[in-house]
Amino acid sequence: MDPVKPMLAVSGQPFNRAGWIFEPKIDGTRCITAVAKDVRLQNRRLVDITYRYPEVAGALAHAARECVLDGEITVFVKGRPSFRALAGRDHQVERMKIEYLSRAMPVSYVVFDILYANGENVMDWPLRERKAILHEVLQESEIVSIVDSFPEKGEDYFQAALKMGIEGVVAKRLDSRYLPGIRSPDWIKMKKSLTIDLVVGGYIPGNGDREQYFGGLLMGAYDHGQLVYVGRVGSGFALEELQEITSHFLPRIQSPFSNPPPTTDVKWVEPNLVVQVTALEVTHDGHLRAPVFLRTRDDKDPQECTIDQIWT
Repeated sequence: MDPVKPMLAVSGQPFNRAGWIFEPKIDGTRCITAVAKDVRLQNRRLVDITYRYPEVAGALAHAARECVLDGEITVFVKGRPSFRALAGRDHQVERMKIEYLSRAMPVSYVVFDILYANGENVMDWPLRERKAILHEVLQESEIVSIVDSFPEKGEDYFQAALKMGIEGVVAKRLDSRYLPGIRSPDWIKMKKSLTIDLVVGGYIPGNGDREQYFGGLLMGAYDHGQLVYVGRVGSGFALEELQEITSHFLPRIQSPFSNPPPTTDVKWVEPNLVVQVTALEVTHDGHLRAPVFLRTRDDKDPQECTIDQIWT
C-alpha cells in the first residue's frame, strides 16, 4: 500500500442531527496502519513510526485481517488521554528504551475508520458500511480498540464528554466517504477550549532556571504562504520539554514573520517546529489571550498550521 494521508475535520459547534454519529475526540498521534504480511504504522506526515510502538504492531499482527486502519495512538492515565505520558513515548529513538516503555507505559490504538478491507479499497463506501466491516475485520484487545459512537444527540454527548474529562467530540456524517488528505465538512470537531497548532518562529531568552533554554516562544500561523505572528507562550513547559524544544532551534538573522512583534531581545529561528497550545480566546487584533503550552507535534507539517484555526 502507498502511504495515505488521513482525512481531516473542520471545526464547529455541538449540534443534534439525524444521519450523524458522534465520537470522543482522542488527542494523541494520528496513525494509519497497514496490516498485511507485516504491520506498518505511519503518522499524518507519512513518516513510518512502527518502531516507536512495538506493542501496537504486535497486537495488530494477531488481531486484524489484511486491512488499512485509521485511528489515534494515545496513553490513557486514569481513563483519560494524557499529553504528558504520550510525549514520553512519542520522541523516543533508543531501541532499548522503546522496548522498556512498551511494557512499562503501553499505548492504546483507538481505531475509528477502515480504508482497505481484505485487500479491497473501501474508502468510497459510506461511513456506516465502513464501520460495520471494521467490526468484522478487527478483533479488539487491551492495546487495540474501536472507538464508541453515538447517534444524533451531539449536544448531550458533548456535555457528557466534557464531564468525563475528554477534550471534545467529533461529528461524522454516516453517508460520508473517506477523503484522504482533505479537511471535509463531513467530519466536524468540537472542543471545550481553544486548542491550536502553531509554528515557532523565535524565542525570548530565559532567565534564572531557564537561562540555558528560553523564556517564551513566539508563534505564528500561515496565511497564504506568509507566517503571521499570533502570540507568545511561556508557561506549561516541563524540564524535558524545555530541553527538547531548545534542541530544535536553528538560528536565523531575520524574522520569519510577516508582522514581527515589537519585542526586544528576540532570537529568530527557522520555522520548523510545531507546538500545540491552548488559550482562553483570540483578541480583536488576532492574538491569543493567555496561551499555555500543551505539547510539540512532529507529526504535523508547519505549513498545515494555518490562520483559519484562529477564527473558526
